[in-house]
Amino acid sequence: MSERVLRFAVRVVLVDATDAVLLLSTRDASNPAFGTSWELPGGGIVAGESLSEAAVREIREETGILLSAPDLGRSLWHRDVRYTYRGERRLQREAICVARISGAGPAIDGSGREAVEQADHQQFRWWPVAELRTSAARFYPRSLPKHIDALLTGGVINEPDEEWDE
Repeated sequence: MSERVLRFAVRVVLVDATDAVLLLSTRDASNPAFGTSWELPGGGIVAGESLSEAAVREIREETGILLSAPDLGRSLWHRDVRYTYRGERRLQREAICVARISGAGPAIDGSGREAVEQADHQQFRWWPVAELRTSAARFYPRSLPKHIDALLTGGVINEPDEEWDE
């Protein structure tokens, strides 16, 4: 079996003034058997980029929402995720932080997404926290519903590993 590619990434729990959380319905178009999941926006950290710079860039590219570094809270959840995406086996070192925006969740502008994101991000939705907590939907991270309250109150999550290649 091939070695995993090491990747560093950031995810953002983006919360609007109504306490709704933005999630993206995603898939791996190269692997229909994978199905779909609702994931936090974010992505890879480019060499030389800080965690906050990457988070601001990823949110802008994927959603059109403009954040600045001071909008981001500190990273509350550090985890390693093992998965395969478009045939590449990855070990992703992920940091998850929270950012709040004023007003109700704005419409999403996905025009800045990369081609692969255009193919794999099917829809965006602002999820009310109460619904996220109880939904039977598949989430990335899987345990997001269990930890959402702690994240929104600044709690540090100690759940360091997740496996998607099962």
